[in-house]
Amino acid sequence: MSCSVLELPNEDFHRAFLASTEHFPWKQRAHEQSFTNLQDADELSEQDISERLIQAINSGCLDSGSQLSPQDSRVFSNGSENVTHAAFFRSEPTSFPPSWYDETVPVVFARHFTGGDPFDDAEYEDEYGVIQEEKDNVMRPAMRIVEHLFAAQHRVFLFMILVIGRRFRLLRWDRAGIIVETPSELCDCLWRLSLLDDAALGFDPSATRVLPGDVDYLRMDLAAMKSAHDVDHTERPLDMGDAEGSVVFEYTRTLFRSTLPPHWPRYRLEVTDNGTTHHFLVGKPVFRAGGTAGRGTRGYVALDCQTRQFVWLKDVWRAAYMVASREGDVLRKLNEAGVEQVPTLVCHGDVCDQATVTTEWWERKNASSIPSPSLQPAAAENSSSRSLSGSTSSGKRKREDDTGNNITPSRRRGRRNRKGALLSNSPLRQHKHYRVVVEQVALPLKHFRNGRQLASIVLDGIRAHHQAATNPKTRLLHRDISGGNILIYPKVKRDSNGTNPAIVWTGLLVDWELSKPIDDDQAPSKASQAEHMGTYQFMSVKVSDELESFFHVLLYYCVRYLRSNCGCPTSYIENYFESYDGPGQFHTCGWKSLAMQEDDFLSNQFPPSPLLFYSPMDEILDTILRCFQSLYKVRKDDARKARGPPPPKLLPPESSDKRLAPIHIPVIRYHGDDAKRMQAKPPAPPPVVDDSPTPEDRERAMNVHDHQFMIEHITKTLSSSEWSDDDREPPPAVKTQTSASGSHGQSASDQALQPTHVSNKRRRIAGPERNVSLPARLHASTRRTRVKPCTLPVKAAS
Repeated sequence: MSCSVLELPNEDFHRAFLASTEHFPWKQRAHEQSFTNLQDADELSEQDISERLIQAINSGCLDSGSQLSPQDSRVFSNGSENVTHAAFFRSEPTSFPPSWYDETVPVVFARHFTGGDPFDDAEYEDEYGVIQEEKDNVMRPAMRIVEHLFAAQHRVFLFMILVIGRRFRLLRWDRAGIIVETPSELCDCLWRLSLLDDAALGFDPSATRVLPGDVDYLRMDLAAMKSAHDVDHTERPLDMGDAEGSVVFEYTRTLFRSTLPPHWPRYRLEVTDNGTTHHFLVGKPVFRAGGTAGRGTRGYVALDCQTRQFVWLKDVWRAAYMVASREGDVLRKLNEAGVEQVPTLVCHGDVCDQATVTTEWWERKNASSIPSPSLQPAAAENSSSRSLSGSTSSGKRKREDDTGNNITPSRRRGRRNRKGALLSNSPLRQHKHYRVVVEQVALPLKHFRNGRQLASIVLDGIRAHHQAATNPKTRLLHRDISGGNILIYPKVKRDSNGTNPAIVWTGLLVDWELSKPIDDDQAPSKASQAEHMGTYQFMSVKVSDELESFFHVLLYYCVRYLRSNCGCPTSYIENYFESYDGPGQFHTCGWKSLAMQEDDFLSNQFPPSPLLFYSPMDEILDTILRCFQSLYKVRKDDARKARGPPPPKLLPPESSDKRLAPIHIPVIRYHGDDAKRMQAKPPAPPPVVDDSPTPEDRERAMNVHDHQFMIEHITKTLSSSEWSDDDREPPPAVKTQTSASGSHGQSASDQALQPTHVSNKRRRIAGPERNVSLPARLHASTRRTRVKPCTLPVKAAS
């Protein structure tokens, strides 16, 4: 993981973030003696430093009621780290240790190590990387703690105290990066922090804690209880009486119940849309993007306080500079135009004008930026900015990352300081807090039951895209087609007479925030281009062809989950969807390029043989693949004709330099068999292969210029009687084990509906629910859309 760092002098830091009307220097001097037991802190271990600091502070150094208490850092660690962590709490904790989600300011301890301060710019001899490793060991757990608190506490920003021996740093984290205070006096900082209210400490005022005993707490517990009126979402016919009124599916209530563990806080969230404020009750996010910077997307199964219905709520820090419409604005436009198979908007809106400020301070440091009038002018001269890396599973190659769901500032090109740290040379991204709520709580695409159902769900996504692109009221391209953005939504459908109700699994095309009007040919800004890096596994090979992305999504899920003659699906997916050559051949796809431009069929490659699923799925994939192969052949031929004939070769001019003597080449004479071999005719050159497209190629290429052919072809093939109901591979055995989420002893089916944290760590095979993008300049064989955590997915444990 990587984030941007901006260092400010303590005077500017205090004036901007720790301002207080109370004058307290006399109290500071009175309590300085409390810290005498830390004079030799450079010689102590992390645990000893923690114990002495807690004793000093809790002995009466702070009179405001705040308490410093040790914390069990296993909640935040990955099991391999032993980090010493404490935190400030508003009042005397009722339990020991107190609940981690009640802390206001975390404190992380590290032993003294020369050069081990992650924010120290001094130059050290570090031939073997020992000092850098020590810096990483300090920042890694700190980043993980911040990531966890951002996910659970609904914060705009967060203060953290980092204690390294006798040295300390005060950090202010937001979704744009970190602002670091230059070292000052600890007692002064503690006093200032203790006088701040919740809003000044970074807590979101639009998110209200729901505590045990509150009416909302009881309301959530009641809503989570099993109900006899809930409907099983399995596809089947229904009786007329069972289809009357609104339907609540069992999986929706089960998911909501799983988000209410005892170790996670509950909140009441506000969403203001056109002057009307809506309230929703949420627990643990079903989906959350990893990382401390970027979009920080979180998805919740929420309870609407007004309608008492379950809805899907997405909380995200969107890029403030993006000229594209907000996601809710696009959904409202699609809903009003009658576009089917897309989410139904409930409400949306920016949250209390909340935005990151690290970007503003960075801009003030640069002469080319216009300073914000709300900021003090003193910091520009003395501040510094750089990129800081650490590693909690970075995971996704990011445009943001949501994790969001992203390109992080550290991965942009820039100059380096004397130690090799990358310095920012372009503005950091400012983010605004945003929430959008839709009616549908959907299932991930990987929950499909068989190949026929998979093809039908993807077909619904193509139909939704077709309607959005052709409806004169919308005329939109989605621009982020991926497996994570095609979801399953069970619906009660009736025939044309309104009878014979049945539960049918339909496809839902979600995450429209990067859509763009087809008629808009305006070139995007460089900032937007950086933000719109695409979902790498499903990008087209050379063109922004979203129909091709639907093909890649379908192929991915076929290889991953259906029976086939593929000997190793994991290797196939790695080579087809993940492989690229870099940096000289950055983003050059492997088997995807071969399939689209070289091979005659989808091949297993080693040994070359057709990839078969022994079902009508072969007909769907083979026919569509041939259309795209013809499309590339036609475009290649058209580009060659547009270039015209190559220019004639020019002979080098004769030299006018008379001083150059002629070059004498010695004559070698051959005799006998050698002479006969030299007199033999050279082998004939291989015949020139004519790769010009045939009329049939041009006809097939026209099939994928719009949606009609793919829709008709898949619809026709779905009517085949050769489909099997059990052509899906059985899921791998799940080993029961204890986990942080308390899933010990659950069956595989129960675990499939558990909310999962989506970290940024890049797996060997990156599933489509965790969209991956690469941050560098795209090679010609990719297309530019964007990466992003999904809008509506119900993330389930694999």
